Amino acid sequence: MRNVARSEVLRSVSGSSVLAVYLVAVLMPIFVLVSDGTRFDLDGLDASTATARLLEPLAWCAVSAAFVGAYGVTRECYYASLGRTLTSVAFARVFWGKIIGGVVVGVVMVLGLVAVWTATVAVVLGQSGLALAPDAAAWRIYAGALLGAVLGASIGGAIGWIFRNYYAAAALIIVVPLALESALLRAAPEVARFSPGLALAALGLPGGEGRMLEFAPALGVGVAWAVALTAGAWFAAVKGRR
Repeated sequence: MRNVARSEVLRSVSGSSVLAVYLVAVLMPIFVLVSDGTRFDLDGLDASTATARLLEPLAWCAVSAAFVGAYGVTRECYYASLGRTLTSVAFARVFWGKIIGGVVVGVVMVLGLVAVWTATVAVVLGQSGLALAPDAAAWRIYAGALLGAVLGASIGGAIGWIFRNYYAAAALIIVVPLALESALLRAAPEVARFSPGLALAALGLPGGEGRMLEFAPALGVGVAWAVALTAGAWFAAVKGRR
């Protein structure tokens, strides 16, 4: 299992196609940022409040991690090499190795994204005459982004095992949280807050907009989604091998 996970990490930095994958992952929090133009209205805000407002899209890094986590499985399905991998390595080792490898890659990617995003925010704040001033809210966003990356990557890996199709998994992981869940949040927040994307985003923005879950229930819902989907992926994969 350790060797499979190490192999997944090495694959994450090899090949030209991975650049496109990381580009899509980076674009997700950018989409969240530009979808709400009010985040750029910093007039009258103190440095801490302005910093937290511009860092808020990082709470959606879980979606980026899910996309990367799924790619570890769907990439091999796309190139029809998963069958060969399963014949040379025990199924359980491949299954858990890809899940763990996806989590490692997802967390490292989010760490890099957080660093680049923070540096960019500092530049934007400087243009408005403010300085980067992370307070408790900002650090909560950072922590939530990393915790969301762990759960998001495992959820993405499970979705990859269930669908085993790059385009289907990518569409589900990207479209559902950024479009359907966001629309549902406006129409029926009491239902939307329990969806996987919004639950993971609430780890960094607990109680966000008065419609998202608080941290503890958001963590419980996120863990429940990760466990349920991973279990479903395991049984689906085992059944598919019979």
